[in-house]
Amino acid sequence: MKATVLFIDDDPFMLKALERIARLLRPDWTILTCHEPKGWQAVLQDVRPDIVFCDYLMPACKGDLVLAEFRNRFPHCLRVLLTGDLSEQIISDASRDAHFVLCKPFHHADIDAVFVALSRLLNFNLPDELRAKLTSGLRLPGLPLIARKVRSTIRQPEVNIHELAVVISHDTVISARLVQLANSAFMGFKHPTHSLAVCLMRLGTSLVEVIVTAMALEAQLPEHAHYRAANEKAFQQATISQALSEAQGLEHDEQEKIFTAAILSGLGRLAKLALQDQQVELPELLPGIKTEALLSWYLLTSWGYQEDIIQLILDASNENYLQQDESALVLALSGYLVDGISQEYFKSLIEKLPNKALKKVMQDWPH
Repeated sequence: MKATVLFIDDDPFMLKALERIARLLRPDWTILTCHEPKGWQAVLQDVRPDIVFCDYLMPACKGDLVLAEFRNRFPHCLRVLLTGDLSEQIISDASRDAHFVLCKPFHHADIDAVFVALSRLLNFNLPDELRAKLTSGLRLPGLPLIARKVRSTIRQPEVNIHELAVVISHDTVISARLVQLANSAFMGFKHPTHSLAVCLMRLGTSLVEVIVTAMALEAQLPEHAHYRAANEKAFQQATISQALSEAQGLEHDEQEKIFTAAILSGLGRLAKLALQDQQVELPELLPGIKTEALLSWYLLTSWGYQEDIIQLILDASNENYLQQDESALVLALSGYLVDGISQEYFKSLIEKLPNKALKKVMQDWPH
């Protein structure tokens, strides 16, 4: 699907570089540029942009204020802030109105990741009202600073575990959870370790990234017990999904994928609670897809997470996929055991399971 992109930067050389990269990556998209931060209306005229990239530090107007205008004027539009300063205050200010924050100097891959996320959102075919609500109506935190730093460190050509440990060690709560999980029965190691670097090696960078994301988002939400409980449910679901995956006989890579999806699906629970606290009413959601799953999909897509993980979360919320996809079935079952369902529905689900080992685990699990 084609899209319209607008770049705003007072530096003409940076603007040319952005336009060149965009035309190279998406030659069939409409690319517009503006070097006057207060003159973007004249550039657009009757055009509705799908995404806007805006520099943060400009003499006439700061980029976060420009993006705030776009939030009001074009609620469907994704918003990206470009900055050479990734301090905590900048990230905090930007998170109110920016979906992505790209640090200068950036690479082709950084721009392409944003374009991929936009393509997923456009191809999902959401109703206009719902897309506007999800894109601009949710006052939810952006991807937290520690999660951005962890992702940046992990995405280096050669990941330095000790450097990653230093980044994570600045958050004692997240560090403690990672050490706890790395020493748990789930990982299967006989000898405990208290070295954060060793724990990160045990868990693997993919799992570390999603745990940091889930816990960092919870920390940005108000200090209420129901937020902590919702996040804890995600970890409980991940643990349950591991037992169910083994019973189903799934390969190790698929088990890890389900474990990751279980943790990230907790983002939707957190988002739903935040919306309820803000008294935000979502329009009618898509048939067959749970609110939590759709919110997880939106957050993860707008943060550039892997498509297969996001799709698995959606499929697990849609009953039509449960008998067709083993991974979606396992993720859905683990969610049912955590969130609870009626006894009648639970019995009917177990009766349909062809795998005897999986059926026994489900029957024996406390619920």
